[in-house]
Amino acid sequence: MRKVWVQFSGCLPIKFLLPFFILVSLAACNFPLGSPAPFFDPTSFAQTAEFQLTQIAANVATMVGANLTQPAVTPTPIVITLTPSPILSFTAAPPESSCDRAGAGAILDVTYPDDSRLLPGQPFTKIWRLVNRGSCPWNRDYQVVWFSGDRLGTSSSQPLPGKVDPGESVDIAVDMLAPQQPGLYTSYWMLRNPEGKLFGIGPGGNAPFWVRIQVVAVYTPTPTSTPTMTPTPMILASGRLELQPGLGVDLDSGEVTDDEGVDLRLIQSEEGSFWFEVDENAGLMIFGEVAPSLNDCRSAIFSSTRISVESLSEGLNLCYRTNEGLPGSMRMVSVSQAPLVMRFDFVTWLIP
Repeated sequence: MRKVWVQFSGCLPIKFLLPFFILVSLAACNFPLGSPAPFFDPTSFAQTAEFQLTQIAANVATMVGANLTQPAVTPTPIVITLTPSPILSFTAAPPESSCDRAGAGAILDVTYPDDSRLLPGQPFTKIWRLVNRGSCPWNRDYQVVWFSGDRLGTSSSQPLPGKVDPGESVDIAVDMLAPQQPGLYTSYWMLRNPEGKLFGIGPGGNAPFWVRIQVVAVYTPTPTSTPTMTPTPMILASGRLELQPGLGVDLDSGEVTDDEGVDLRLIQSEEGSFWFEVDENAGLMIFGEVAPSLNDCRSAIFSSTRISVESLSEGLNLCYRTNEGLPGSMRMVSVSQAPLVMRFDFVTWLIP
């Protein structure tokens, strides 16, 4: 058998040689199994292979030329136009003004400011200057009425002097009478509309205004006597207390609790104002800037069942009586807002 050499000029890629091997395989598969191999003519095979390879090369050149001559595709740019959203502006609606609301005038206490000193049984006329901060005019159907505290007024209510338009001020005068016993007295008052609704001053228009006087004892000379030693009073309980709305304190022990039966409790009324409220068997009275003694608190007149927190300032002293009948004194230390916290020092004396 003669060897046949197929020579290719140049270098062809593998993908061009692949049809050649496929052609050889197909030619081999055309011989029937079990038949004697036919005579192999190398010259004919070489010519056939050359023809097939020539056709393949022509097809490949046509495909490559077509790809090379195809124009490049230029991508169309995507243009995104951003449209700004409109700016929304909001105008806050003005708060609605309450119909009935009062405010303090440039001078609230025209006569008898807080802690004015009066003699026992002395008549006086208290004048407050108020401003109509509401949207409804006042007339003589509106009244000034006693709200709580000591009943100092000769009458518990009286009509306003005349018409008061919104924004105008009015002087409200109430005739009063100082008690017979020495001590510090506070009387709280509010306004009442024709429908019977109470209103007052303050941010919420629901706080009362007040008069606070100090009734002093009439001096009577006493004969000089030999001084005697006064024994130091015994203290049952003392310390610093801290109260929040809803809590109370047992002044006999100094225990702060929310249970019932306490001597003193810090409460909030339906109108939103805050008060010190005492047990029905106890008592509380504002004494003044000077710390009271045991004898001062033993002889105090406790006529108030509750005292407004707005009338209590730092450094103010009070006398009290526990529900066990023991005297004591309190001194306001601090008042913190939002939330409200009252801090005060107290001392309860043990008397024989």
